[in-house]
Amino acid sequence: MSCRRIALRAWWRPESWLLACCLAAQPTIAIALQYHEEFDRPGRPAAPPGLTWDYRDELSPVEGWKDLIPGDGYAYLSAERALMKKSRHPWSVWPFQKMSFGPITANHRISFRAKNTAIPGLAAMIFTYREQDTIDEIDIEIVARDTESARPQHKIGPDGGWTDVRLVTWIEADRHRPEPKTLVKSPVLDADGNKISHRDDQFHIYTIEWYPREVRFLIDGVLQKTIADAVPDRPTRVIFGLRQMPWAGRPDWEGHQTMLVDWVRIEPLDHPPPKEGAE
Repeated sequence: MSCRRIALRAWWRPESWLLACCLAAQPTIAIALQYHEEFDRPGRPAAPPGLTWDYRDELSPVEGWKDLIPGDGYAYLSAERALMKKSRHPWSVWPFQKMSFGPITANHRISFRAKNTAIPGLAAMIFTYREQDTIDEIDIEIVARDTESARPQHKIGPDGGWTDVRLVTWIEADRHRPEPKTLVKSPVLDADGNKISHRDDQFHIYTIEWYPREVRFLIDGVLQKTIADAVPDRPTRVIFGLRQMPWAGRPDWEGHQTMLVDWVRIEPLDHPPPKEGAE
């Protein structure tokens, strides 16, 4: 285990216990919350009062939290090939393997560090989600299949291929026929603007910077896109994990695949967003 880890890696600012009360009284007020979870303790993560954790295990059944978080510094989100099948049902029944917590509000940076996110047939995701009468959502979806995967002899791995990312915002979407307000699909870019693949057995950091008037999407610290025309503004949960998606391609593997999550972080954004080109 890396020397950077300490005995207790899940922590928060003392004032964060006010979050739930403030959200209930005035849902649009952003309370500064700093919360780091690094999965060094087995079982359900610790959290300040007002934040709750849950999971779904539709792609690989588990017996409890300790199967997902054994206490070795990682969370394990797996999918079994035998449980994946093509479905003619609406998107709402596509199976998940995910963990979630919340609520949080705008003016926060939401990040997770994970490996094996580009799995054919699955979308690896970190997103915010609120569903009541309508749906609000901010998504990062990583898929192994890229925009030219159907081209004959096109490579999809690190040797000449790249990974696609879908960046999406939803505001007051219809629960029965949900449509995103804004959707961007593009290759993941490195700091030099090169298209790169995340089928590389390396950890990567996926980040949503949620400002009241814009959302910035970063991967490994590199700005991928800014969406400013459609930004949710209500308290929400944070969800991360795997989901079977039709645009993720077909599985080219048997047995099981596991996304390894190193940590999840929520940090306050107490400054205006930087101007484009001023990274």
